[in-house]
Amino acid sequence: MAQRNKEELLRIKNIIGHLKGVEKMIEEEKYCIDIINQISAVQSSLKKLSDQMLEGHLNSCVKSAIKKGDDEEVINELMEVFKHRGK
Repeated sequence: MAQRNKEELLRIKNIIGHLKGVEKMIEEEKYCIDIINQISAVQSSLKKLSDQMLEGHLNSCVKSAIKKGDDEEVINELMEVFKHRGK
């Protein structure tokens, strides 16, 4: 398994752990602001994972597609990604 995949899997496992922590906090009726802060931390971690995945995609798949002349398709694909990231 590539080093990049190991890092991504480790990051997602940490995110899952944080989500389970949020679930437990809700079950235990912890203070709302503490739960919100944990949710914000999960969202931040997800964004970092998304950024990491996008960087890997740009450095591998996109470079390869451009070399093959599939630049229009890959640009359209990336535009869709950026449209959804802003939501």
